[in-house]
Amino acid sequence: MRSIVYRRSLSFTSGAGQLMAMQVRAMRAAGIDTQLACQRGAFRFWLRAGLRAQRMSDAALHELSGTPELLVIDHGMELPGARIVFVHNLMAEARRYLDRPDIDVAAAREQEFFARLNPQALVVANSKLVRNAIVDHYGWPDEQLQVCYPGFRADVFSRERRAQLRSQARRSLGITDESPLIGFVTSGDLHKRGLGIFIDAATEMLAERPDLRFLITGSRTLPEWMRQHTLLRRGRLLHRPRGRHPERWMSALDVFLYPARYEEFGMVVMEACALGVPVITSRRVGAAECLPDLTAPWLCDSPEPREFARLGLALLADEMARANLSRQGSAIAGAYSHARYAERSLSIIAPRLK
Repeated sequence: MRSIVYRRSLSFTSGAGQLMAMQVRAMRAAGIDTQLACQRGAFRFWLRAGLRAQRMSDAALHELSGTPELLVIDHGMELPGARIVFVHNLMAEARRYLDRPDIDVAAAREQEFFARLNPQALVVANSKLVRNAIVDHYGWPDEQLQVCYPGFRADVFSRERRAQLRSQARRSLGITDESPLIGFVTSGDLHKRGLGIFIDAATEMLAERPDLRFLITGSRTLPEWMRQHTLLRRGRLLHRPRGRHPERWMSALDVFLYPARYEEFGMVVMEACALGVPVITSRRVGAAECLPDLTAPWLCDSPEPREFARLGLALLADEMARANLSRQGSAIAGAYSHARYAERSLSIIAPRLK
C-alpha cells in the first residue's frame, strides 16, 4: 500500500513541518512507499528539509482519499476522507481561553471537518490534553484515538550544546554569566503563548529583584503596546527576533517561563528540558504531561502572572532545585527526541497499511 503525508502549507520552521519530515523519513526507511504532498511551500521546504513535496489540488486529494490502496495521512485537518489524522492544533479548545475572531472562524472549520471526517479514521492527538478535548468537543470514539507526543531535534538541543553556547549568547545580550535571566521563547502567536502574562509576571518579579533581566524571542518585532513598556525603557527586558537557532538564546537562560494561555503541546518546553534549562509553566500546556515528577511544584494549574512571579522568584533563590530540574529535565527529554517520535508515529501508521 502507498501512503501520502499531507498538509496544505508546508514550512520547515513550523513544528508540524519538522514532525512531518521526521515521519516521512521514518516511513521510507521502513520501506513504505511514501509521498509528501502540499499546496504551498514545497520549494522552500525542499531547500530547508531536503525533502521534495508534490503539489496537489484539493480535488485531486479528495479523489485519492477514496482509493483503497492508498493511505492518506492528514496533518492539517483538511481531508475528511483521510484514514489517519494527526492533530497539531485544536481550535475548539483554544477558543475557551482565547477570545479572538480568527479562533472562532478556525473552530467553525474544525467542527465542519470532524462532522465530515471518515468515521473509521484514526485521530492522533499530540497530548492527553488534546485527546481529552477531542472527546469532549467531538465525541470521537476512544478506540479511534491515540496520543503521539512530538519530538525535538536532539542533535540541536542538549546539555552539551548549552554549555557551548551559554557564555557567548550572554555576551551578545550584554549581560554577565552571573546575571539572573528569565526567558520566554516561542515560534509565533505571542498572544496565545502568553506574552502579556509574561510581562505582568516579570513586572512583579522585578519589584522584588531589581537585578533580574528578561528575554523575549520568537517574533520579528514586538507588538505596538510593548514598544514603550517600562521594562524595555529601563533595559530590564531584551528582545531578539525569531531565527533559525533558538537554542542559542535558550541556552542563555537561567529559567524558562512558558505562560501560554493554552498550548496543545509546546515543543519549546521539551527543547528547554533537553538543554538543561529549568521550566516553569502550567497544566494548560500539553508538554507539562511529559515533565518529571520533580517539576510538579513548579507547575501552575492555570497561567496566572502572580503565581508565575512567585514561582520564578522561588526558583531563582533555590540553586539546588534549579540543578535538580536541569538534570532531571534533560534525563527525560531523550524520550521525546525526533528519533523517538519517528518510532512512535511509525508504530501508529504501520498497522493501518495492512
